Amino acid sequence: MFFDLQDFEFYSAFLFCTVYAIDIVVALHIILNKYDEPERTLLWLLVVFSFPVFGTLLYLFFGINRRQTLGSRIEAFSRLLETEKHDQSLVSVSDYYLHTQTHIFKTYGYNKKNFCFISMLDRMLPDTCPLEGNKVELLCDGDMAYPAMLEAIRSAKHSIHLQSYIISNDSVGKMIFDAMAERAAAGVKVRVIYDSIGSIEAMAGMFFRNYMKKNSGMKIVPFSNANILMPWRIQLRNHRKLLVVDGRSAFIGGINISNENQRRFARKGSDIHDLHCQVTGPAVGELQFSFLRDWCFASKERPAKLFTHENFPEIEVQGNEVVRVVPSGHGHCFEGTESVFYTAVSTAQKYIWIMSPYFVPDKPFSKALRTAAARGVEIKIIVPRSNNLWYVRMATCSLYKTLITAGARIFEKTGRFSHAKAMLVDGEWAYIGSSNCDVRSFRLNYELDFTVTGDEFISDLRDQFINEINDSEEVTMLDTMSYSILRQIVQNLCSLLTPIL
Repeated sequence: MFFDLQDFEFYSAFLFCTVYAIDIVVALHIILNKYDEPERTLLWLLVVFSFPVFGTLLYLFFGINRRQTLGSRIEAFSRLLETEKHDQSLVSVSDYYLHTQTHIFKTYGYNKKNFCFISMLDRMLPDTCPLEGNKVELLCDGDMAYPAMLEAIRSAKHSIHLQSYIISNDSVGKMIFDAMAERAAAGVKVRVIYDSIGSIEAMAGMFFRNYMKKNSGMKIVPFSNANILMPWRIQLRNHRKLLVVDGRSAFIGGINISNENQRRFARKGSDIHDLHCQVTGPAVGELQFSFLRDWCFASKERPAKLFTHENFPEIEVQGNEVVRVVPSGHGHCFEGTESVFYTAVSTAQKYIWIMSPYFVPDKPFSKALRTAAARGVEIKIIVPRSNNLWYVRMATCSLYKTLITAGARIFEKTGRFSHAKAMLVDGEWAYIGSSNCDVRSFRLNYELDFTVTGDEFISDLRDQFINEINDSEEVTMLDTMSYSILRQIVQNLCSLLTPIL
C-alpha cells in the first residue's frame, strides 16, 4: 500500500479547518461571557489561538466560570430560599438580625472614626449584618482544632453539620466520621457537604458511600457533581470549611479534614500550618443558615423541614465580639471577599496585615494596596516560602518588586507550608475564613469568612501575626534584583496566569 500525498493533504486540511472552527466557537463563547473583564478576555483569546488544541482544552477546564449555569441556578435558589425563610412562621432570623444590628449601633454609638468599615460593608454587602454577643476563639493548626471539633461532635444532641472542601480517606477523616457515625446511631442528624474536586480521592474510594451504607442517620452529598465529560464543571468550587453542632457552636476557617493538618498523622515534611476559629453566640445562626442554604441546594431537601427552632435555637450572649458572616459566591454575596479586601484598603488608617498561602490578586487590587501604602498605611504581607503550588509562588514573586517599591513589606514564612488565611486592619477588626487573596476567591469559589471586632480576639490574632512574622524572612529589593534571568522569565510567565489562578 503506497502513501497517498493527496489524501494526506486532504485530511491535514480537514483537521486544520476543524480545529480552527472549534477555536472560533470557543472565541465567541469567550467574547459573549467575559466582556466585563477585558484583560482576561484577551488572555484567553491569545491562549486559544496561540495553542489551538491545548488552549481550547485549558479553557474548557479553567476558563468557563459557570456563572450562567450553576451560578444562575444557585442565585435563583437563594432568592426562593429567602422568600421561604420569611414566609415560614417557624423561624424569623431576619427579625432577630434587625434587633441585634440596632443594638450594635446603640452600644458602640456607631463611631465612624473607629467603625466606618461597618457602614461601608453595610452598603457593599446589604445581605449581611454585624451581630454582637459572640465569643471567637483562635485555633492554631489541626492539633488545636480537631480535638475541639471532636469534643463538640461527641456532645451533639440534635444535629451535626459539616462542610469541607477537602475530606480525606485517612486517619483524621475516619476519626471525624467515626465520631459523627456514633452520634448518628444515637439519633443525631448528621449532614455533610463535600466538594467533588477537593474530595475526589475519598469519593473515588467509596469513603462517603460506605459511611452512609453503615449509618442510615448520616446524609452526605457533594455541593455540585464533577463530570470527566464536562471539564468546565471544576469551576465554582465550594471552598468553605464549616462545622455547626446543635446550632450553638461553630468551627470555621481554613483547615480541611486531612492528615496533613495534624502533625502526628502527617507524613514527614507534609504537615500544614493553618488557622481555624470556634464561634459561639448569635453569629452561629448565620453560619447555620449558610450551611443549610448549601444543603438545600445540594440535597434538594425542602427548607420547611430544616428551618426549625431545633436548628435555630435562641442563643444567649457568649462574649464581646461583633461578627459579620460573609458567604461569598455567585448567588450569595457575589464578590463578597473582594468587597471586604477593598473595604480594608479604603478605610485603613494605620496598617493592613495580610497572610495568604495564595497571594495572587488582580492588578486593580494590587494597585489599591500600593495606593494605601502611599497614604501612609503600613502594609505587611505574609506568604509561605514553601508552597504546594510552585506556579502560584512564582506568580506571587512577580509582584514583589512593585509592592516593595510602593512601600509594602513582604515576609516569606519559612519551614512547613502555611495555609493560614487572615487579615488584620488597624488592630480594630479582622477578616478570617476560607478565602485566599486571589482572583479565584474574589470571583469564582464559594467561600465562607467573617469579620470580627473585639479586644480579646483581635489581641490573640495580632499575637499570631507577630509569631508568623518572627518565623519569616523579609524579602528586600536587593533580593528581588538578585533573581536569575531564568527565574524572572518563569515568574513573569506565571504572572500572565493571574486572572485564572
